[in-house]
Amino acid sequence: MTASGQTDLIGEHGVKKSDLRVRMLGALDEASGSLSLAKAFCSPGNQILLEICQKDLSRMMGLMAALPKTPLEKLKGSFSAELEKLEETIKAVEATVSYPTDFIQPGHTPATGTLDLARAIVRRAEREWVAGFEILQIPDESMLQYLNRLSTLCYLLILAETPL
Repeated sequence: MTASGQTDLIGEHGVKKSDLRVRMLGALDEASGSLSLAKAFCSPGNQILLEICQKDLSRMMGLMAALPKTPLEKLKGSFSAELEKLEETIKAVEATVSYPTDFIQPGHTPATGTLDLARAIVRRAEREWVAGFEILQIPDESMLQYLNRLSTLCYLLILAETPL
């Protein structure tokens, strides 16, 4: 049993919840939870896209939870395939929407409101991961780029879910 204020990571017991890795994992957990909420209100096709992103975030969390057991060099480019698939998804969604001429205020529907919340939470998680990668000296850009592009997908899905 783990002591109060501690948790377990892959291959490591009794990690303080104030540990940078735990905070980073918490940020991704919140991002995934926000995608889950948005998914509940989105159209079926967009639900599938968000489900894929949640699985990607789970994999990213697994990579982080395995530190320091996993050598940092093994993380370099470790998320390149997921990033490439996300870029393809963004291009496909982008081809179906029109960019607004004015600043939009999502929230006219449950889908757009929850996607806007998810976008903001993903952006916050990205900021935490950027800081964490600097401190931990993780030599990877693909995970950080993925988070950046995930917030873009959330924005595009807001446009896709906005009634005409």
